[in-house]
Amino acid sequence: MLISTVNLVKKLKLMTTSKKLLLAYSGGLDSHVLLHLLAPLIHSSQGFQLRAVYIDHGLQTMATQWAQHCLTICKDLAIPCKVISLKLTIPQGKSLEAVAREARYHAFSQILQTDEILLTAHHQDDQAETLLIQLFRGAGINGLAAMPIITPFAKGQHLRPLLEQSRHTLEHYARSHQLNFIEDPSNQDQKYDRNFFRHTIIPLLKKRWSSMGDVLTRVAKHQADAKNLLAEYLEQDLPLLVGRREGTLSVKKLKTLSKVRCHAVIRYFLEKKGFLAPSTKKLHHIISDVLNARQDAIPCVSWQGVEVRRYQDDLYALPPLLVHNEQQIIRWNINQSLQIPSLNRILKFEQLEEINHLLLKKNQTVEVRFRQGGEKIYQAHRNCTQSLKKIFQERHIPPWERNRTPLIYIDNILVLILWDNKGVKN
Repeated sequence: MLISTVNLVKKLKLMTTSKKLLLAYSGGLDSHVLLHLLAPLIHSSQGFQLRAVYIDHGLQTMATQWAQHCLTICKDLAIPCKVISLKLTIPQGKSLEAVAREARYHAFSQILQTDEILLTAHHQDDQAETLLIQLFRGAGINGLAAMPIITPFAKGQHLRPLLEQSRHTLEHYARSHQLNFIEDPSNQDQKYDRNFFRHTIIPLLKKRWSSMGDVLTRVAKHQADAKNLLAEYLEQDLPLLVGRREGTLSVKKLKTLSKVRCHAVIRYFLEKKGFLAPSTKKLHHIISDVLNARQDAIPCVSWQGVEVRRYQDDLYALPPLLVHNEQQIIRWNINQSLQIPSLNRILKFEQLEEINHLLLKKNQTVEVRFRQGGEKIYQAHRNCTQSLKKIFQERHIPPWERNRTPLIYIDNILVLILWDNKGVKN
C-alpha cells in the first residue's frame, strides 16, 4: 500500500474504531513523516483528534533545542504538542537503550487517555532490526514475533501504522515534501546494537538479498501467528491449572505437564499478569528452586519487577514487596480513608461493617497494627478465641502476607483482621 494520508486513514479505520490519536513525536525522520501524514486529519470532517508528545530523556545536550523544534513544527500545523522531561540516569550495568525505552513508554502510559491510540512511527527496517536483535539474544517466538502492528496499551492501544513501509519510502516522502526533521547523532553510534545492525549488518545483507526487509517482515508475522496460536491453547490450559488461591497456579498440576508445556504455561501466566518474561536461566530456577522445592519451603525467584513465590501447592507471581515496618502503629480516624503506602493499600470505613456495633462509643481509639506473634482474636461465629497463627494457617495465608495484614484494634483490643478487603469477624 502506497504511503499517503488517504491510505493511512484506511489503515486506522481498519485497525481501530477510536479517533483519538496521540503521536510519539521525536522530530526525527520517521515520526515527522507520520506527523505530516496525520496533520490533514484535524482539518477533515472525519472527527479525528490528534495531539503529539515529545519525550526529553535528559540524555542529550541538544534535547532542549529539539523539544523547541517539535513545538514549532506542531504549532505551524495547529497540532497540540506536550513536552515531557524525564532527566534519566542510567544505573551501572544497565542498557541505556532499554532504560530509555522503558521510561519513555511509562510516560506514554501516564498521559494516554481512555480509548486513545498511541501512534509510533516504527517501519519495516525497524522491524528487521528488532527481529535480528532478538535472534542474537536467543529469543523464542515472543521475541521473534518482533513488533505487532497493534496491541492493547495502558487505557487504549498502541498502533504502528508505518510498519509495512521501508525507510527508503519514508526518506523519499520527506524529500518530496521538504520536511525539516532532526538528525540525532547518537543514531550513528554503533556501540548500540540497533545502530550496528542498521549501518553495518543490514546493508551487507541487502546487497545479497535485496528483498530482505519483506522476508524478515514475513518471518516476524509467521512467529506472531505461532505466538497467537500458542496463546489460544494456553488460555484453555490455565483454568485447569489454577491453585487454591485466586491468581495462582497449582504446583502439583504443573508438575504433571511435559517440560516444554510447563515452561509455556508459566511464561504465559506471567505475561497475562503483565510481568517481564523470565530469561531461560530464570525459568530453569523457577522449575528447580520453586516447583521442586520441599513442601514446607518458601522459595522465591525474582527479576525486574516480579517475584515468583510458592506456598504449599500454590505458585504466585507478585510485584516485589515494598519495605514495610511491621512495628508501626497507625491511628485511624475512621471518618476518613487510611492509606498505607508500604502495602499499596487504602483502608476504608466500609471494610469495618462487621464491627459497626463496636464503633458506637465516643472517643474510641481505633488503630491499625501488624502481627508481632502470639495475638489472639475472639470469633463470634465459633464462640471461641483463636490465635492468629491458626487462623492464617486455616486460610492458607502465605507467610510473606502475614506480617503485612492489617489488624484493627479498638482501645487496645484486637477486633478484626483485614485481608483481600475482607474481614474475619471478632
